[in-house]
Amino acid sequence: MAQSNAEIKKIIYASLAKQTLGRALAQLSLLTKGTPNEKLASIQENYQRLLQHWAGDGVDPERDAIFRRLLKQTYELTDDLIADRMVRPMATNPTFQHYWEPKRYTTQLVQEATELNKNGDKHTTAWVVAAITLNCIELFDENKLKCLFRFCQSPHTETAMRALTGVIICLLLYKDRYSLYPSINNQLQELMDDEAMVSNAQNIVKQLIRSKETDKITQDIQQNILPTITKIAPQIHKEITSDTSFDTDHYEDEQHNWQEMLEDSGIQDKIESYAQMQRDGSDINLSTFAHMKMYPFFAPFENWLLPFNTAHESLKELFASMSVPEPVDVLLTDREKGPDIKEPNSTNGLDKLLSLTHFLCDSDKYSFCFNLQMIPSDYRKSMVEQIKMGDEQIKDIEKPSSQVISNLYLQDLYRFYTLCSSKEFFTNPFLLDVNVHETSFFRFLNPEGKFIAQLADFFFAKEQYNSALTAYLKSKEQGATSNQLYQKLGYCYQKNEQYAQAIQYYEKADLLDNADIWTYRKLAYCHRMLKEYEKALFYYEQVDLIKPDDLNVIFNIGVCHAELGDYKKALNAFYKIEFLQSDMSKSIYYHLYMAHCLWATGDKKAALERYALFPHDQLAEQLENACITLSERDKVYVVDYLRYS
Repeated sequence: MAQSNAEIKKIIYASLAKQTLGRALAQLSLLTKGTPNEKLASIQENYQRLLQHWAGDGVDPERDAIFRRLLKQTYELTDDLIADRMVRPMATNPTFQHYWEPKRYTTQLVQEATELNKNGDKHTTAWVVAAITLNCIELFDENKLKCLFRFCQSPHTETAMRALTGVIICLLLYKDRYSLYPSINNQLQELMDDEAMVSNAQNIVKQLIRSKETDKITQDIQQNILPTITKIAPQIHKEITSDTSFDTDHYEDEQHNWQEMLEDSGIQDKIESYAQMQRDGSDINLSTFAHMKMYPFFAPFENWLLPFNTAHESLKELFASMSVPEPVDVLLTDREKGPDIKEPNSTNGLDKLLSLTHFLCDSDKYSFCFNLQMIPSDYRKSMVEQIKMGDEQIKDIEKPSSQVISNLYLQDLYRFYTLCSSKEFFTNPFLLDVNVHETSFFRFLNPEGKFIAQLADFFFAKEQYNSALTAYLKSKEQGATSNQLYQKLGYCYQKNEQYAQAIQYYEKADLLDNADIWTYRKLAYCHRMLKEYEKALFYYEQVDLIKPDDLNVIFNIGVCHAELGDYKKALNAFYKIEFLQSDMSKSIYYHLYMAHCLWATGDKKAALERYALFPHDQLAEQLENACITLSERDKVYVVDYLRYS
């Protein structure tokens, strides 16, 4: 079966990451299909000499340096060979294409980028940074990273934050090889001497972690929130447009009915929760704007990462029709606008609002404007007047911070890699694990040793338990110790179904804080999952002493007794649940275990009544794993009895 370029590169990269150079060279030989390659032959020859010298017990202080150099050369040859096989889309914009097209950057191109960084306007430099980032993601190049490092020092905040985002993504993507380039390490050291830059880099890492939940958020909005709103919208509309006179006794009550509908549906709490998530930096707009990317503007792939500019050709007609004469926009200095960007000499407040908004990425701003063009001009004029009335409030909005800018840029990148029609040509960096704490450059992000704990908690809060586990273990290696740390380590192991390891850390947590009910419950659960029912029963009974009449705890006490063959004690626990809560219609596993215990004690009639309350299509499987002994004939009879009766 033919393998894709990405798969071939991944295989060779994996060999090089393990420093199995011989295997990587053999894989490269297959890639060249027997065609002579001077670079490959040179690397193979030098590696053979190195091996011969090693086999002869020759002492060479330069051996490690030579080996690293051969690794570096093999990485680069792999990139070059893969690049020759790749088909990359052409950008329509000459400037973007100039930085997107080259497979490797020359010294001259680095110099051109340096000059652009000094003299370019904010729109052009930010767009060029996107081109360099996309190029470096597809083909690692020391010179491309050098360009990104220099743009991190741009006087334009948007450009600098885009460049820093590109640096973090590329270092994560190429974590196994960047150390082969001392100059990159030196530039990173120099960049991270700035505390503000460290803080911005930490935020970018967190935002990359947040991006992992974007699909989950989008799915929830589309499948749960929007259908619920659609369902109750007609009734809310009816209430709002009611003909009831304002001076009637019932007016106040009727006007509040629609608010009660929102509260009863649970949608209001959900909306408020997502609003807070958006304020924290989560991307909740993808579901809204995903269907607004079909405009011709988005056909050239580079436009997905174009900084928002009201002077863009595609928006001139819209803003001209909505403009009211005013002085030149004071929010942008001449230095920021640059010689090639002409901002409109009139404004309507909308351009200010879009420029200052903290919640729409550039791609979505363009989508919003294209949708606005579809609205009749009379409505647009009305919108202008409303915005002008709120112009004073707009002036009070602060410019987006560095963190907001990088967050929104990552949203632009996410849309590009997941929605762009050309996405199959690109390597999606959002599929990476953001385990930055496992990289050698993490020391720059964790200068005082505090970020590792924050990072671990962030992974934990986002339910990324594999990453949280390794981060907590690293924090523990650095000397951290506490009841909460052990509890979280235990929980991470538990979520990874490594119950024995989870128990070890829960027991450590219990030593530090004895009789903690949360820890007891987790210990009980893990022992039960390991089928260690006596130990599980001990901890459930401890919980029951501290917090009696908890239905879940009583049920699990019954389950443990049942699994241990003490069916009468199990039934006592189950009957206690019925005494505390009479409605057990939804508790199907309760009825299943009741049935098992009743059957074991000889009350088959009562057992069959309970079995009948369990889903029939799942019963046969459950009888195979029952905590009681059932003959094969009995299993068949139970299922058939319920089927035919």
